[in-house]
Amino acid sequence: MSKFKSFLKGNVKEIENESLKLDRFEEAIVLRAVPSEEADKINERCFKNKAGRKGKQERVFDVTKYNRELCIASVVHPDLNDKELQDSYGVLGSDNLYGKLFYVGEANQILEKVIEISGLDTSLDEEIEEAKN
Repeated sequence: MSKFKSFLKGNVKEIENESLKLDRFEEAIVLRAVPSEEADKINERCFKNKAGRKGKQERVFDVTKYNRELCIASVVHPDLNDKELQDSYGVLGSDNLYGKLFYVGEANQILEKVIEISGLDTSLDEEIEEAKN
């Protein structure tokens, strides 16, 4: 008999939000795992058409935009859509706030944490080691 019941929504363990303490801020930021459905939508927005050979349009994926949008979607606290927070940095929109609020090293720390909590951090070395055992 199949144990599909473990896949029913009420029986699935939710991935808990995680805190990330950045040195410049008194409070930790809070990040959430991004569901694949949301990541797919972000993925689709990160393609753009570019003129290719003989004027043909080619779809090109913007990895930088994808990583940034994934991080923005992951930030729970502070609320990047908060008008007061955006006003304090003189920007409109969560993307612009993210760019002003975090330095590049902090953005990299956020991306690393998002990758970890979303289950994307499995490296080939770990899989090889697991296969050996």
